[in-house]
Amino acid sequence: MAGAGTSTKRASKSIGQLLLFLFMVSSAASDTRIYVTIAGHIEDEPVYANCDAYPAFRSNLLHFAELMRTRGLTCNLQIDYEFLHGTHNCETEDMRAETGGTNLIHYLATYYGFEIDAHQEGGVEEGLDNYADVRYLGGLLTTNMSEGVGGLVWNDPPQFAHLANGENGWLYPHFKWFPEVLTLAVSQVHRSSDFSKDDIASGVWKPKGAGTNFWAHNPAERMIYVGPGENFSWGRVTPMMTTPEFVQYLADGLQAETIPTGRMYTATLTIPQSIIFNTNEHARLIAMLDAIEPCILSGQAEYVTYSEAVEIWENEYAGEPNIYHRPDVQPWYQTRCDSQGLIMDWYGIGERVYTIEETTNLFDSVWPAVPGYESITGQYDVITLTNYFGSEDIGIYRVRATTE
Repeated sequence: MAGAGTSTKRASKSIGQLLLFLFMVSSAASDTRIYVTIAGHIEDEPVYANCDAYPAFRSNLLHFAELMRTRGLTCNLQIDYEFLHGTHNCETEDMRAETGGTNLIHYLATYYGFEIDAHQEGGVEEGLDNYADVRYLGGLLTTNMSEGVGGLVWNDPPQFAHLANGENGWLYPHFKWFPEVLTLAVSQVHRSSDFSKDDIASGVWKPKGAGTNFWAHNPAERMIYVGPGENFSWGRVTPMMTTPEFVQYLADGLQAETIPTGRMYTATLTIPQSIIFNTNEHARLIAMLDAIEPCILSGQAEYVTYSEAVEIWENEYAGEPNIYHRPDVQPWYQTRCDSQGLIMDWYGIGERVYTIEETTNLFDSVWPAVPGYESITGQYDVITLTNYFGSEDIGIYRVRATTE
């Protein structure tokens, strides 16, 4: 009897362990975390390369880094050429004595754990330097420079091709850079303070190309994009969510399973230089971090750098793409303009009236030539639809001009 009782207890224990294991597996399968990146930006202001002005900016940047450290946080610091030039040319022995005997950029990377990304203001490569030049100069300052692009223009096909195929510097033409990670894609009108067409997708994927192809995954591509999610956090008038609101929205949706689980979701809290360099503005940053904190403490969200996000995507999500928008937010790669008349003010073409004869698959960018028709794949300044339904959109059309 004793032996039988022992066997029964062992069987019960084994069944209990199996049920616990199955419960844990089930719970893990539905436990999808949101990966949040903090991205600070230092733009291409000539004053940063002025050795009389540089020390004050250096000091305030250290205050920002210390604030991040007290919160147990790090960030991706995305820097243009000018500030790196200031660090390279303006630092003194006394300055470096304050930062462990090394330059500011290397100190931020090693002591504070910052990832330093090459950046161009508005994603536009113009002036004397390009992304490869920023990456090269940053590499002279620290061996911990990332292989990430801080911002790019999603509707600039030549730029995407240069980055995808390897980009030679303009100032340092001997240096060819092959970036690995893309972040914070904006449209060409971003530089004119129109942020309405900037990317707001959450997730990770390998963009097929520029234009509408940007939101198509191609596993054969080399560069990986980490989507920022909705991130209009600093007082812009927009129907989009702030980063804390978007993170909470994802957390609630994943918990209620109204958002698909088992996929990788991302968000970015962008921090402008007006916040970084002004210690009086740091309270606003603290408020943003406080608003995200409940999701961090509950385990629904986790802070990561961009390179960490990519590593998680490859190792824990097997490189499966996720391109997520809120259902009531229409992404740029969709269109609802079939068979409608429209007026387009195209760069280099001017205003003409067209009738849409046919729309193409938005992931295809090449049309066969047809006499009497034009293939319109460029970027517009203004688009006005007559008798239209749906919201303003960008698409790829085969059109016939009806009025000059």
